[in-house]
Amino acid sequence: RPNGLMARWWQAVGAALALACLVEGAKDQATGISFPDTYGGAKLAGVGTRYKGPLKIYSAGVYVNPTLTKFKLGKYKGTPVDAVKQDFYQDLVKADVAKTIVLKMAMGISREKLASALSDSVKPRMVGDLAAVPKFAEAILAGFAAGGKASSGTELAFGLKGSSMCVSVNGKPCGAIKSPALVSALLRCYLDDKAVSPALKKACAHGVLGML
Repeated sequence: RPNGLMARWWQAVGAALALACLVEGAKDQATGISFPDTYGGAKLAGVGTRYKGPLKIYSAGVYVNPTLTKFKLGKYKGTPVDAVKQDFYQDLVKADVAKTIVLKMAMGISREKLASALSDSVKPRMVGDLAAVPKFAEAILAGFAAGGKASSGTELAFGLKGSSMCVSVNGKPCGAIKSPALVSALLRCYLDDKAVSPALKKACAHGVLGML
């Protein structure tokens, strides 16, 4: 059962979904999928595409709390995007700043394939607490009916705060997991030196530096 913090996050997610069409946002040029500028009080840092070979699987957007980001990463103020090193991304992952990763499907796949693919990205990045990975998969599966499909346009959101992750599918809360290793691993899927979407990683650097 979600605690008060998680319940408030889910409430904010619902508000973000309701207002998404009213706020100016950014578009993933590769898929044409748009993201609102704000989501649950957080600001969009960047968007990018997750490819599997030539296939465009989903677009992803990363949101961060702009005030805390400015405070925690202020030492990078004035750094040109092209001069950013991996330590910047490591500090972004570690920063005690509320973050949300939003995925919007660009093509349809089964819920099982989606849960498996995301788990396969997270698992090798886990440092301990491997038991959290099946919980992660279960939370994703819970967002769909049995035998259901993550059709094009389906939205998944992963709210990350401290050691807690809140998962929702199309605004419906479907799981909460407490695992600092899992939170870090999911962020590193998009921000480490083997990021699954290099375009998203670079866009996040541009967006975060612009907040400082």
